[in-house]
Amino acid sequence: MTTRTPTGSLSRADRDGSSGRLAFSPGRPPDREEVTGRVHDQYAVHPFPPPQRKHSYRGHAAYVRSFLEGIGKDPAGWRFGDIACGTGLMMLDYALEFPEASFVGYDLSETSVDRANEMLRHEGVGNARAAVANLLEIEETESFDYILSWGTVHHLADPFLGISVLCRALKPGGVLRLGVYGHYGNFERKLQQEIIKTVGGHLPLEERISLVRAWAAVDPRVVEAQTAPPVDLGDDDWVVDEFLHAWEQPLKLGEVVGCLGSAGLQVVDLTDYYDEPISLDPARHLLPGPLRPPASHLSFERRCHLVDLLARPYWLSVLAVKQPGGDLRLPGEG
Repeated sequence: MTTRTPTGSLSRADRDGSSGRLAFSPGRPPDREEVTGRVHDQYAVHPFPPPQRKHSYRGHAAYVRSFLEGIGKDPAGWRFGDIACGTGLMMLDYALEFPEASFVGYDLSETSVDRANEMLRHEGVGNARAAVANLLEIEETESFDYILSWGTVHHLADPFLGISVLCRALKPGGVLRLGVYGHYGNFERKLQQEIIKTVGGHLPLEERISLVRAWAAVDPRVVEAQTAPPVDLGDDDWVVDEFLHAWEQPLKLGEVVGCLGSAGLQVVDLTDYYDEPISLDPARHLLPGPLRPPASHLSFERRCHLVDLLARPYWLSVLAVKQPGGDLRLPGEG
């Protein structure tokens, strides 16, 4: 596994945060190294999640235990991966919920990894550790029984390569939980991000943070925009992650499902951020009656796309199981 620190080819404005955007030309795919460098540098200064989120993931971990029991999986002796783990707060709650398992967290940011390991030692958690690694460069194959990747893939220059890497690292019969921003449910927040970028992109990062707060103070829509969990506007790290992120591209459910299927994973559950179920049956989402007969003949992937269009979830949490016998090759491999 490669653990080198990516830097990218960054201008001084990129490195110190004064640039409000990446230097991409319209129609040109994002440069992977440049995006990785920008995201790395952001989290070096603004690691996430912030300390006030500590123990806020207990419900997530309990939900996963219930899910595993429901599909007849015993996690005793399992190897869990939290990729990318950030400051380790979600891995902490998982490790406490599953003392019978071991946990490895990978993250791009040395700052986040150091904070995660310090927190785990302080809490006396002996079954979890964090290490520095770039998700797109992880070379593990069939190493994990369960992989969590929460709020990460939509920050990659190539999210579907990222999903493929996660799938390759999962053992046959293993479970992947993937949490990403939904494309259609994030429209209002993306507009807000674009407005800030347009009027304040030339400003230093600290001034853009102040600009977000000033806007929110006079416009309740900034605060009321659907988000999970609600944004703490008093926390710089949270403001940056929500409004000023170096790179973000919410994903379409149908494309995520298609990518997982091509890697030999079967999607078995979909929830929102808070583990509330989202039905994968379009008819359960106010699909007009005349559209239901043709919709019933759609492929599973297309039905999921239709659910995404109808429900427009802000957050997509997909649970998928890797089927045995898959021989996964990543894009570009011979």
